Parts: sequence; C-alpha cells; structure tokens
Amino acid sequence: MSDDYLWDGGGSPGPDDQDVVKLEQMLGQLRAPLPAAPDLNRLTQLRSSHAADATTTHIAYATVRFWAPALAMAAAIALMIAGTYRTLTTGDPGPTWEVERMDGQPRIESASQSARLEGIGRLGVGQTLATDHESRARLDVSTIGQVTVDPNTRVRLVSTREGRHELALARGTLHAFIAAPPGQFVVNTPSSTAIDLGCVYTLHIDEDGSGLLSVAAGWVAFEYKGRESFVPARASSRTDPALGPGTPRYDDTDETFQRALERFDYDRSRTARSAGLAYVLEHARSNDAMTLWHLLSRTDETERNAVIDALEKRSPMPLGVTRDAVMNLNRAALDFWWDSLGLQDASWWRKWKGPYPAKP
Repeated sequence: MSDDYLWDGGGSPGPDDQDVVKLEQMLGQLRAPLPAAPDLNRLTQLRSSHAADATTTHIAYATVRFWAPALAMAAAIALMIAGTYRTLTTGDPGPTWEVERMDGQPRIESASQSARLEGIGRLGVGQTLATDHESRARLDVSTIGQVTVDPNTRVRLVSTREGRHELALARGTLHAFIAAPPGQFVVNTPSSTAIDLGCVYTLHIDEDGSGLLSVAAGWVAFEYKGRESFVPARASSRTDPALGPGTPRYDDTDETFQRALERFDYDRSRTARSAGLAYVLEHARSNDAMTLWHLLSRTDETERNAVIDALEKRSPMPLGVTRDAVMNLNRAALDFWWDSLGLQDASWWRKWKGPYPAKP
C-alpha cells in the first residue's frame, strides 16, 4: 500500500492490504457529513460580547470536566476499531469454551466452515461440536464444570456469561459434571430443557427428539411448556417431542414398573394409560413417593383421588396441606408435600423462576 493512500487516500491498496480495506469499508458506514462552515460574522460578534470572560472560558476548556466526554468517545471508538480489526484478522468469535479431543476426529462447525479438532481447541458461541461414530470430546463449561460428548453427537454453544451457560443438544449423548449454584447450566433439547441444580447427569437425545435423562448426583429440573419433572439422584426421566418430560422414576425399579409408567405417560389409548397407572399405584415402593408426587399434576380429577390415596400410604400428607388444595393442584400445597419427601426443598426453585406462593 502506498503512503499516499494510507494518509490521504491517494494511490491504491496492494494485494496484502485487504484487511485494512475491509476495516475502512466497515468504518465508512459510520461516516457522518461534515458540519457546515461557521458564520464568521456571528463568531466575531460572540467573541466581542464575551471578551470580558475570555480567561474564565479558557480555564473551563482546560478542565477534565470539559474534555472527559470527548476522551471517552475517543476511547470507545478506539476499542471499536480494535475489536473490529481483531475479528477481521483473527476470526475471534468472542466468549469461548476450551474443547479437547478424546478420541477420533471431532469437528467444530460454524455457519461458514467446518474444521477438525486437533488436540485442544476453542468452541465459540453459535458453533457446533460434532462427533462421528468413532470420536469423543470434552468441554470445559467456563469455570463451573465439564461436559463429555459421546460419539454421534451434535451440541451447540448457545450462550455463555457469568451465571448462565447454555448448550443445545440436537442429538446424541453428553455427560455433565457441574459444581455451581442452581440454574447456571442449561441444556436445551428438541423436547425439553434440562436445568442443572448442581449435579452429575447423562442426557441422551434420539434423532426424533425423544430421549432420556439419568441423574447420578444432585438433581435436575426437566421442563417443557410448563410441564415439570424434578429428577433426583439415581433416577431417570424420559422425554418426548410431543409431551415433553415423562414421570421420573428411580433406576432400581423393575422393568414392569417402568413399562407401566411409560404406558401412562405416552400411550394414546386411554385403556392402556389407565392400566399403566393402576399398576404403578399398586406396586410403588415407599421411596417411589417421588414418582407418585409427579403423577398428581399428570392426572385428571378422578385419577388424582387414587394418586393421593397411594401417595399418602407412602408419605403422609404434611400438616397444613389439605386434600382439596392438592386436588386443585395448589402449587404451594404440592411443594410442601414435595419438601416432606426429604429430597430437596422446592422453595428456591420457585423463587428462582418467580414469586413463591403463600402457604395453603
């Protein structure tokens, strides 16, 4: 590039100066028209009328108070230019997570390119980590934990900032280990949203959007369009793109119990659903009160009476909670009964999402 072009626009840029040209084009969009030439006669009149205050005016112009706005604007423009130039020259996507190849050839994909991950790389907001049938990778979730990505998985970094980190799992399996206050780590799927409450869990999503959440430690809130499942340690919950999260159950329940619960959740036949519910209510163990509690909000009034009876046999209704309140799905009544199960209080969850209702 010629010196004339650099300083006064003369000459022409060379082939190695395209970054500067791009920067000039972007900043050109911010160009404002030059102000009109000043009225010299008016300036003369003003100068004469304020001659007595010339010393005071000079001092005012020399103060920090006068120059601070101009200096702040200059600093902001300098930062904008530096950020724009960095983006043009380095492709810096902003906040990123460290990602490490564990096996095979994972790929980092964006709207414009796809690159193999060699060793350790960075996953930026909006980019997708993709693994094939032979590859695995590990993500550092900022400073609060790690996520291991299994083969045949696609997961995108949606956002990351202090107090909130969000992924979108399109398909495949991830294993999350999070040590942070509740609600800081979120995974969206086609059929549900998993909100980490400080725990270890595995989340799998099939091609059709259905899947399974399994919690090893802590617990996870699983929700979709107002339908909520609280999944404690050693429990799992299925999810379906049409209905969202299924009723949680402990992993040590027998297969017949699990199949009955799935019939109730997802079978379109009312007869099959009723048969599944009846089996669950009859064969639930004492610690299956967690499952029965979820059924309260998943049943109609006729079914709910039977669920209340079954739940009371495993975990008596707390003092102050009435049958009518539970039948009417009073949120406070349901939460107080949940708290009595000894899993973890629901109050912080309600406060995090919105106002906590009064005690019934």
